[in-house]
Amino acid sequence: MKKVKKIGILVLAFLVLGGLAFSIFIGKEVFDGFTNTIPREETLKYAETYEGAFQKFAQGQDLEKLAIPSRQGDHTIPAILIKKPGNQNMAVLVHGLGGTKTSLARIMDIFLDMGYNVLAIDQRNSGDNQAPYNTFGVLESLDILDAVNVAKSKMEEGGKLVLWGESYGGASAAMAAGRDDSKIDALILESPVADFNEMLDGELIKIEKSQGIPAAFMRWAGDLYTRYKLHFSLEDINACKWIQKASVPVLITNADQDKVTPPHMGEDLYKAIPHDKKQIYTAKGFGHTEFPKEEGEAYQKLVENFLKAYL
Repeated sequence: MKKVKKIGILVLAFLVLGGLAFSIFIGKEVFDGFTNTIPREETLKYAETYEGAFQKFAQGQDLEKLAIPSRQGDHTIPAILIKKPGNQNMAVLVHGLGGTKTSLARIMDIFLDMGYNVLAIDQRNSGDNQAPYNTFGVLESLDILDAVNVAKSKMEEGGKLVLWGESYGGASAAMAAGRDDSKIDALILESPVADFNEMLDGELIKIEKSQGIPAAFMRWAGDLYTRYKLHFSLEDINACKWIQKASVPVLITNADQDKVTPPHMGEDLYKAIPHDKKQIYTAKGFGHTEFPKEEGEAYQKLVENFLKAYL
């Protein structure tokens, strides 16, 4: 009888350990998948396709390359600062997933024309930023605040600072403003991601259908592994949660044909903003992040009117 009992305990222990090992394995797989959505090497390769256009834009510009120390202590934040004579204000620009600090030449041109010098950064695991992991804005937002501090120090006295983010970078910028907007005068989000959980859950459901592993289990395991590895939870990758703490004026632009960040994402962020110093504009007939690039004059006018109204 005792021998049977010992065998039962061993079997139970084996099952527990096996279940734990499987949970850790699944958690790591989920973590590895979403924190390396587009590897840094791929962003550099993609940058080659628009580097010529950026160099043409930058020719003759007062351009300075920066390496901003990160408060996280494990990396520097590559950035470029472009100044135009007479500009007193500053715009800090944050690219989307797969982009780099040189992928926003059209946006740089718009802000330079409006009287804003521009500082653009490479987000984590993008371009020349060698910080590991995409963290859906949670840690990226800390890099943005470090960049805001540097931008503020390079501004003319009395100038205004605008934080601008696109898509993935829109979520990062929203989180940064939610953390601390004391040095930010206005926040502008173009085709922003509202809640990365929506995208993550969609991918987990696809895996469930193809491999039979329950999406809820994968999410639970991934959340635990993320808490262990990076000390935040999947609840934190919801930009709506962060923007609830923002106090500065916010402009959100999106597009009705956007399949990457559908219009409801911009609307969700808009509703989460706790004050009435906010505007939202939905461009008709455009896809993801197309409106500012294809209708630059109309986009610039929209931004100018917003800034005049609130700054």
